[in-house]
Amino acid sequence: MAPATRHERCPLCGHAFDGEGQGCRPSCPLAKGCRVVCCPSCGYSFPQEQAGLAGRLRRALDGFGRGRKSA
Repeated sequence: MAPATRHERCPLCGHAFDGEGQGCRPSCPLAKGCRVVCCPSCGYSFPQEQAGLAGRLRRALDGFGRGRKSA
């Protein structure tokens, strides 16, 4: 069974990539279980939006935006 693809888009340069294996630096003491990915194009590190607090916040904001209609 193939591992799931984690689609990510860099908020800095806009590059779309598979976030699997693009975690933060292995020398970081917090690397295990870290939810930060690093863009292979520009090197910018950012939190995954699919997981953790960032994901929950994004889903809540998206749901709030869909609930509001322009009059």
